[in-house]
Amino acid sequence: MQNKFFRFLFFFLIFLIVLQLFSNKDVNEVNKNDDILISSKSKFVIGKEVVVKIKNRRDKTITITNSCPNNPLLVEFYENGEWSGKNITLKNTSVCEQLKDLSIEPGKTETLGFGLWNQDLFEYTGKYKISYVITVNEKERKYSHEIDVVEPSFIRKGWNTLLYKPIFNTLFFLVDKLPGHSLGWAIIFLTLLIKIILLGPNQKALKSQKALQRVQPQLDALKQKYKNDPQRLSKETMAIWKKYKVSPMGSCLPMLIQFPILIALFYVVKGGLNITNPDMFYEPLKNFDLQMVNPIFLGLLDLTKVNVIILPIVIGGLQFFQIRLSFAKTKQSSNTPMPAMNKMMQFFLPVMIAVFTASVPAAVGFYWGTSTLFAIGQQIVVNRSKN
Repeated sequence: MQNKFFRFLFFFLIFLIVLQLFSNKDVNEVNKNDDILISSKSKFVIGKEVVVKIKNRRDKTITITNSCPNNPLLVEFYENGEWSGKNITLKNTSVCEQLKDLSIEPGKTETLGFGLWNQDLFEYTGKYKISYVITVNEKERKYSHEIDVVEPSFIRKGWNTLLYKPIFNTLFFLVDKLPGHSLGWAIIFLTLLIKIILLGPNQKALKSQKALQRVQPQLDALKQKYKNDPQRLSKETMAIWKKYKVSPMGSCLPMLIQFPILIALFYVVKGGLNITNPDMFYEPLKNFDLQMVNPIFLGLLDLTKVNVIILPIVIGGLQFFQIRLSFAKTKQSSNTPMPAMNKMMQFFLPVMIAVFTASVPAAVGFYWGTSTLFAIGQQIVVNRSKN
């Protein structure tokens, strides 16, 4: 069916965009001949955690000593024509017990984020220098990397205001109120809330899909009858769509709404558990302590880490079942290419979703699975309805 083909293309394009968006790329690499190389993005939006990669090109393991409660690397700020060092000491030293030295073997690269120190170290926009200082043969060597901290763009401000902050605060409001401060149950309730908000457009899309299934035999007949007259075929097809009040794009609306929410949730889970920008909390949650969040669901699944086997298989299976339900009453002529395309979609899309789930924090897949279960229930209700 055409609407399913469009939805397939939409999923595929979004998948490519997400891969591009979430890929970790080193830009602004300088001093490439150094035996210790620090790299990162060239710009960070103020309030976002600054993360750098350190590559050891020496023949010996290097160790970045845990200096907690002081910040892990030397940070300098460029002001009035000179560099001035910044040193932040954490008030809550209890977290230091969880931190360890970072050892980097020869030829290996490790990631280091400024986490709890981030908000105070990079509180202003401007140019910063991040340095690792090591003593070699009784001589001090300094390996540095410069970044810019910038104001968020208009689009990012809108994104934060309309999507990120509401989801962020709703999620942690639920975590705060639920017994045990469970992140997993909070995601389930957040998903149900989102699905209830989207219930109207989702139901409309599913009914439009079912109506299009009913007229599909007529559309297939038109394709055979006017296969040599594209203009007449287009005109007659539009007439059927208008007569039965259906649209091949009707089921895309929920996807257009759901994917920005999914991506926003990804960022909430990926960076939200690090206290890098307390201003992201609304006033009632200003004193919320992220350290009390329990990310282990039912004692089995760590939602902040990637699960590469079990969760992707479960999510892929649920996606396959949902698609099978959506095709349950589809009747198409074998003379059209759509049955083969639909069959390909039934298998390819679940695999694509499973691969995506295996590349992101488990909380994102957990949200997707909960959302898919809800959608399966909706599809069953629509399939059984007489209208």
